[in-house]
Amino acid sequence: MEFNVSNKQLTIFLDGRIDSNNVAAIEKEVAAIAADNPDCELIFDADALIYISSAGLRFLMKFRKSRGKITVTNVSKEVFDIFDMTGFTKLFDVQKKLRNVSIDGCAEVGSGLSSKVYRIDADTIIKVYDKKVPYYKITREIDLAKKAFLAGIPTAISYDIVRCGENYGVVFEMIANAKNVGESLVADGGANFDVIMKKFAAMLKLMHQTEVSDDYGLPSIKGTWLDWAEGMKQFYTADEFKQLERMILAVPDRKTIVHCDFHSGNTMYQAGEIVVIDMADVGYAHPIFDFAAGSFHNMVRNQSNVQRALSLSADNIARYWDALLVNYFETNDTTKLDALKEIFLAFAYLRAALFPMKHVQIPDESKQNYVASARKNFFPNIDWALKQAAQLQSLEL
Repeated sequence: MEFNVSNKQLTIFLDGRIDSNNVAAIEKEVAAIAADNPDCELIFDADALIYISSAGLRFLMKFRKSRGKITVTNVSKEVFDIFDMTGFTKLFDVQKKLRNVSIDGCAEVGSGLSSKVYRIDADTIIKVYDKKVPYYKITREIDLAKKAFLAGIPTAISYDIVRCGENYGVVFEMIANAKNVGESLVADGGANFDVIMKKFAAMLKLMHQTEVSDDYGLPSIKGTWLDWAEGMKQFYTADEFKQLERMILAVPDRKTIVHCDFHSGNTMYQAGEIVVIDMADVGYAHPIFDFAAGSFHNMVRNQSNVQRALSLSADNIARYWDALLVNYFETNDTTKLDALKEIFLAFAYLRAALFPMKHVQIPDESKQNYVASARKNFFPNIDWALKQAAQLQSLEL
C-alpha cells in the first residue's frame, strides 16, 4: 500500500474496492503504517477508490477512535454518496475529488511567494498555489475570506477549489477585465493614481474600523506572530527570542480586522471600487500589523519579487507608500508622517525577522538571509524599536 509522510501528515492511498473480502488485510497494513508514524495526522487519499462497503467504513471508524481527526480526500461522487448516506460525512472530514483546470495560455495577472494568479477568461481568475502549500491552508484562506465578507469587507469570494496539474487552485469570479490596484495605479500614465489611492486608503481604514466578535471565528494576529516567534527559536538565541516576544507583546490589543498583507497586488480595482483578495492571513489585531507589511514592502522595494507582487516599480512603490499614509491619516504634515514611518519601520524589521515562519516554503538560504538581516537591523536597535512600540498606546489608529 502506498503512503507519504510530509509536514506531520501521513497520507495513505486507498484504491480499488474495500469490502468484507479484503478489509482485514487492508486494516492490518494501514495499522502497521500508522504505528510507524504515531505523531502524524492521518489522511486517506481516495482518488483510486471505486467502492467502500459497510465493513470498510467500520475499518475507518476504528482509526478515528484511535487517532482522532481523520480526513478522506479526493473522493469520487459515487464514494462520497456512500459516506453521505451513512452519515459518515458528519464524523470525518470528507473532501470531494477536485476537477482539473488548465492554465495553458492563460495570462498571469499577479504573483507572490506562495501563489500566482491567472485570468482564465474575462470574468474568472484562478489563484494557483505553490506545491508546498498544504490543502488545509487553502481551505482556511477561503473560510477567512467568507468571514471577512460577512463582517462587511468587500472581498472576492471563491466558488471552486480545483487542481492545476499537481497544484491546488482556487477560482474566483471577477468583473470583466478587472485589474489589480498596482496595474490600475500606473495605467494611462498614472492618470487615476490619486483617485485610486484615496479609495485604497479608505478600504484599509474600513477594515481597521470594523470590530469583530469571537463569533466570527477570525484568528488573533498578535497570537499568530507570537507563534511565529516561537517557531523562530530554531534560528535565534534565547535572548533574541525574548526581544521578539517583547516587541509583539508591546502592541495594544484590538478586535478590529487586519489583512496582514494588504498591498496593491492583493487588491483589485473593478468598476471603480476596491475589492480585497488573498485573505490567507486576515484576522483581528491592532492596525500596526498592516502598516508593518506596507513598510516592509517599501523597505525592500528594490527586490524584483516585491515589485512583481505589488505590480509596481521601485519608484512607484515609494510613491504609493507615501500616498497611502497621506490619505489614511489625512495629513501632508511631513513631521507627523516621518514619525509614523519610524514606528512602522520598527515593525517592518520585526516582520522581516519573522518572515521565515510566515513563508515556511522559501529556500533555507533565503531564511538565513532574513535571520542575518534581523541581527543587523532589528536586535542591535531593540531599544529604539521598543520606544517606537510604546507610542502605539497614544497613536490614533
